[in-house]
Order: sequence, then C-alpha cells, then structure tokens
Amino acid sequence: MTVYVIDASVASRFLLVEDLSDRAGMVLQGFLEGEFNLSAPKLVTYEVGNTLWKAVRQTIIGLDEAQRKLSYLLRLRIDTVELDERDHKEALNWGVKNSSTYYDSVYVKTAIKAGAVLLTCDDVLYQKAHKEVPTMHLKDYSR
Repeated sequence: MTVYVIDASVASRFLLVEDLSDRAGMVLQGFLEGEFNLSAPKLVTYEVGNTLWKAVRQTIIGLDEAQRKLSYLLRLRIDTVELDERDHKEALNWGVKNSSTYYDSVYVKTAIKAGAVLLTCDDVLYQKAHKEVPTMHLKDYSR
C-alpha cells in the first residue's frame, strides 16, 4: 500500500481554505477511504497548531473553530514516525547540506525512514527534496 508522509503545508489545507485545499481534500478523502496510509512526524501537529493560532490572530477563524479543527486533525490518527537521535542528526545534516530549515529536513528524513513519498505543497521543499527522496507536489496529486 502506498504511504505518503505529509508535511504541515498539506495538513493545514485539510483544515483551512487555502490554495490547493481542493487537492488536500482529495488526499484526505483517499486516506479516509483506505486507499493509502498517511504518516508524519509529530512535528506536524505543532506546525498545524501554529497555523491555526495564526488564523485566529488574523481573525480568519475564531478560537472555537480552531480548537474543533485541531481536534479533528488529532482524531484522524495519522501514523506518526518516531525519529531517533541518529535520524535527527541526519535531518540536521540534510538541512545544512540543502540550505533547508530543520523543520523541512525532518519531513524529508521521515519520508526516507518510512519508505514513503513526501507529499508537500511547499515549492521550495519540493525543489530540494525531490532530488533525494520520492516527492510529490500537492498540485500534481490526483485520485
């Protein structure tokens, strides 16, 4: 079965209306229908939580709605991939080598560890990651 590692750029589009939210909705539907598995590092929860916080601060959504959306994300039970000390060091090395944030590097390392396709709508991450790990841009996703 195909496994996708999703990053926060995709997960946040499950919850907020942004560019490519329609594609993210197709990913979510495929996951809910058991077509494939979704995985992510635990980091995704914190990054999406921060995105929801920003949306509240910018009065895009209210706090109650943000809390409901965060609960929904948590109830999806997306598989989390644990990274050990070696994995974290490798993520740091990848980030330095590719002039990429540590956060983005963790998603790349998670995809490598899970033997999965990294699914992102972050153009910069896509350009850097696709050279070393199977990577799909959300705009190219179709069911």
